[in-house]
Amino acid sequence: MGAGRQLAQDQSLRSQLPTAVVPALMGAMLGGTFVGVVESLYINLRSYTTNDWSGFVYAVLLYGAIGLAMGGGIGALSALLTAVRRRAPEPARTWTVSFLIVVCGLSVLIGRFVLGRDFFSETPPPPALRAGLAGGLALFAAGFYVVFRNALAKTFFSFLVELKGSLRVYGLVLAFWLLLGVGTCMENKSKGELSVRPIPSALEARPNVLLVVVDTLRADALGPYGGTGTPHLDAFAADATVYERAIGQAPWTRPAFASLLTSAVPCTHQTFRKADSLPDSLQTLPEQLQAHGYTTGAIFNNINVTASWGFSQGFDTFEFMRPAYPFRASEASFRLVLYQGLRMVFERFLSSGKKVDRYYRDADAVTDETRQWLTRHGRSRWFLMVQYMDPHDPYFPHPYDGSGYARVEHPDPALDEADALKELYAGEVTYWDEHFGRLLTWMKEQGLDENTVVVVTSDHGEEFAEHGGFWHGNRLYNEAIHLPLVIRVPGESPARVKDQVRAIDIAPTLADLAGADHGAEWQGFSMRRGYALRQPRDRLALAEANFEGFELRSVQDEAWKLIENLSGPPTQPRPESELFFLEGDAGERRNLADDSTASSFREAKTLELSALQAAGCGQAVVRDARESDLSPADCEMLRSLGYVDIAAGLCGG
Repeated sequence: MGAGRQLAQDQSLRSQLPTAVVPALMGAMLGGTFVGVVESLYINLRSYTTNDWSGFVYAVLLYGAIGLAMGGGIGALSALLTAVRRRAPEPARTWTVSFLIVVCGLSVLIGRFVLGRDFFSETPPPPALRAGLAGGLALFAAGFYVVFRNALAKTFFSFLVELKGSLRVYGLVLAFWLLLGVGTCMENKSKGELSVRPIPSALEARPNVLLVVVDTLRADALGPYGGTGTPHLDAFAADATVYERAIGQAPWTRPAFASLLTSAVPCTHQTFRKADSLPDSLQTLPEQLQAHGYTTGAIFNNINVTASWGFSQGFDTFEFMRPAYPFRASEASFRLVLYQGLRMVFERFLSSGKKVDRYYRDADAVTDETRQWLTRHGRSRWFLMVQYMDPHDPYFPHPYDGSGYARVEHPDPALDEADALKELYAGEVTYWDEHFGRLLTWMKEQGLDENTVVVVTSDHGEEFAEHGGFWHGNRLYNEAIHLPLVIRVPGESPARVKDQVRAIDIAPTLADLAGADHGAEWQGFSMRRGYALRQPRDRLALAEANFEGFELRSVQDEAWKLIENLSGPPTQPRPESELFFLEGDAGERRNLADDSTASSFREAKTLELSALQAAGCGQAVVRDARESDLSPADCEMLRSLGYVDIAAGLCGG
């Protein structure tokens, strides 16, 4: 009798295990799906107007799978509890608890990351906010448990605790987003093929314009600036105008591109942070040229400047050359927090080697795509903006051998690695130069060079421990913001310009060459006009950054440069101010901010910097609170620099 009773109990226990495990798995799977859909909604709401629904499909699959994996652990605990108590927990309770564990757990993880990235300059949210969010989640969990557990136990919704019921709901959610996603999985592709447009009579005497932006290209990596290994660029520059002192307005891609396209400083366009999009209220260079009759195209290669961030404004055709992201991710799914973690795990532990296409399309592919665009539209009057990515990390050796050195895996390289990284970087620049030369040769063969202005520049540079750091984004030394700028205008003699110019001067210059109007809010000064015509404000270069927890700004002329480090992580202290005499210290090695002999220069540069930023913020698409903190000296400096109208608005009188 005892053996029979034990057998019956064992059979009863085995029959209860599915009741213990299945609700845990299903609740967790739908909990993960719920979080994925919510995060995708947030991403889509912040994605300008692109509405790429393919990210939802990926979120449902990825987050549902992660929830299912978490549910496996919860189910194992439920099975253990069943074995101890000899009866399974109530299915409705198991499902609800499993759902809430996954939702609350992922919400804390993702929410903390998103808040820090999008609202707190990549620093942890304040403790009070974190406590408030935790309290809110606790209230949500308590209310949800009471309501939904009873609903699962006593109402029509009880079908969810069954395997088939939850799977049907999951399938319906997936099918819904699949239907919406049809037609958007090729995000940021061309807006449509255009027929070749005849050249308007007003533009017959105007040139085509090719604007080449090489991401992360330092000026001193090129022959005209003292570098080596760029024979094609060197030959191009020998027949062009080389600007020796071109200064960028930001040290990372999105704000730098925003300044280049809108001829406005970052404080005006407010595209500082990783969550910021380019506002449509500012007129861009392609919008001005498009309105003037040009066929406009873009071939971009960095996820930070896609249509999702507003950078397709004014382009008739816009192509983001999407990398071959692991697990076939689209641009929208790439931005999911858990996908970022999955990608990092894949690159570090699962990949057999690094492949350039998983990060960006290399110069060979970009040049081929550029040739195809020019083949289609080269007989119209056109403006084409092309972005190359090769000098950007990861640095790959050439020829490719499956290795590479990436920032995501090496955020803080050792100082003694600087020379090796410089060598890899130089190899990438040489590789780009080879394919830039191939493009120029092809254009000459096609007769496209005869009436085409070609501009070569960069968005920002790269650091190799000159000031103790690597990469780019959170410093404003000249290794990060001194840009190459070479412009070849058919029929014009070569020249070298020593006067300081800025990235915001490029759009007005190209508009003048095209005969187009300047944007109403443009702040740059056309380099086609004599340098002597510039007002004092046009001789100064303002740069700003709000990145990775650092907020800083700088101003420089041909002799002096001031950097103000406004805030930063306490673990990485920096001087409040840094003052450099560039004529005798081009490498910015000797900080004169506390040198009494330079105090008058520091005071002058401090006033200039404050006035320039106040002027920029005074024209901002979203007003900056700092613009109201102007002293009488700031107001007088605004007037002396030529900002009379802005001074009247900000200072009165």
